[in-house]
Amino acid sequence: MISERNVRHKREKVLIGIAASPGINFGPCFIYKEPAWEPNLRIIDKADVEKEIKKFRRSVKKSQSYLKKAAHETVDFYGKDIFHILDSQMALIEDTIFLNEVEDVIKNEFYDAASATYRVFRNKRDHFLQLSDSYFRDRAFDIQNIKRLIIKNILGKPVGIRLKKPAIVIAEDLSPGDTVRLHRQSVLGFATTVGGKNSHTAIVARSLGVPAVVGVDEVTKIAKKGDNIILDGTHGKVIINPHKETVRKYQSDRKIYISFEKELLEESNVNAKTRDGKRIVVQANIEFDEELPLIKKVGADGIGLFRTEGIFINREALPSEDEQYEIYSRIANHVYPDKFVIRTLDIGGDKILPEIMNIQERNPNLGWRAIRFCLDHGECFLSQLKAILRANSKGNVQILIPMISSLEEVRQVKQHLEEARLMLEKEDKPFGADIEFGIMVEVPSVVFLADFFAREVDFFSIGTNDLVQYNLAVDRGNERVAYLYSHFHPSVLRMIKQTLDAGRKANIPVSMCGEMAADPIAIPLLLSMGFDRISATHAIIPEIKKIIRGIDFSECKSLFQRVSKLETTKEVSEYLSRFFEKRFKDLIVN
Repeated sequence: MISERNVRHKREKVLIGIAASPGINFGPCFIYKEPAWEPNLRIIDKADVEKEIKKFRRSVKKSQSYLKKAAHETVDFYGKDIFHILDSQMALIEDTIFLNEVEDVIKNEFYDAASATYRVFRNKRDHFLQLSDSYFRDRAFDIQNIKRLIIKNILGKPVGIRLKKPAIVIAEDLSPGDTVRLHRQSVLGFATTVGGKNSHTAIVARSLGVPAVVGVDEVTKIAKKGDNIILDGTHGKVIINPHKETVRKYQSDRKIYISFEKELLEESNVNAKTRDGKRIVVQANIEFDEELPLIKKVGADGIGLFRTEGIFINREALPSEDEQYEIYSRIANHVYPDKFVIRTLDIGGDKILPEIMNIQERNPNLGWRAIRFCLDHGECFLSQLKAILRANSKGNVQILIPMISSLEEVRQVKQHLEEARLMLEKEDKPFGADIEFGIMVEVPSVVFLADFFAREVDFFSIGTNDLVQYNLAVDRGNERVAYLYSHFHPSVLRMIKQTLDAGRKANIPVSMCGEMAADPIAIPLLLSMGFDRISATHAIIPEIKKIIRGIDFSECKSLFQRVSKLETTKEVSEYLSRFFEKRFKDLIVN
């Protein structure tokens, strides 16, 4: 409970971050400050190389044992869902690419074990942080956590965090293992300076139902031991030493939120139909198969986007056809009879096996990535296509090709798909030959030729993240121009409508799987434009479905016609916000 005395005498401060796990909680501040773990560079004698390598290997084994113990404890207390996340961190610490690089630095540059570990893992982390895909940026924090764990063990420092009483934990970063252990110590919530919405720590916090806010600049410097905290994981706010009025407001909001979340989940397994009966398919975007129980919980209509990149990264060798088949088949069976859309590898060669395909590109977003990479690496691509076909034994799997920009690419993919079928027949492996084949619409050239593409494929899936970026020439990761990035830009809306109309004319389904589909304010507009299927992260699905059920489709049918006459992003955003607030403000908690 927040102290009235402290509320009266300390100044309230509000910090904004990324809403990583919803919920509101109150409590005292516990500051967890990790040392920098940047060891002073020590150059060793050649005679000491083997001793330092052995020290490094012992530390790796000790770190592996720590993670394994945490993972098995997790199974006992929380089941297998969170275990899979910790298991992926164990795979990272067993990655011989990283480990061999550390040993090479010790052997060739005579760094001591701690300095070599710090250098290699820091470089890997920094590389992932520079990538445009948020999935890979979030994996950088896993690398950071493993680096700290190994260096602690090299230096003989204690591992783990211990709370004396329930508290809001403020930290630079937390590992998934620390997050779980803190939960068992009755942690009230987390706020960190780093991390992303899809970092493993954020996923664990959501799975545990613990409020979390990440990416809160300066929180470890501003918050002090003894401060009182309100943590708002729904809106990404950390309120330090709140006023009495703020406390009362959030106490009321918390009661409303708990009731609202319970109602959302109870209703989420009901089909999403508008008030006048129009059925909307709401699918989930996932990155890990451990998310399957969560999509079932929120009543998703299958999977509209499975990002396969996570299967390929942090490996010494590319995953085999059988490895991929096992994963795809498990997911396909889990969601059957609903559809399971598998997006083929959307990554560049510099992000896989860097010791083999280490290339530098001036502009990776316009370079050798996704389907361009796959068509240049036919063996790798065929292996993935064969695994997908094999997983289609029940006929509910669909193939989605990213970063298509020309019809030639579509036709080349079809040739590879036919070759994969012939190879499976020759190998006498059972597979589902009749598989639907679609493309991501995320490059302007596809929009302008959408009528041609619609004759070649079975469905479109609009990826608004890249479509906005390429259309507006805006890098949303660049803070100087990020304000220009918006899916409500009038030209973006025209491109979406043009694609939708081309699909309808050719009688093929058109869905949306980008961030726009997860924006509640955009939902009435998307329905007005003609979408009857969207795909979003599982966390937002209950809210989306409730909004759809509160919409009278005939009432908002002309919404796009009115919006299409507006000339600026600001006008569109303001108009849609007013429209939403007037009709649907009772559907969400403010």
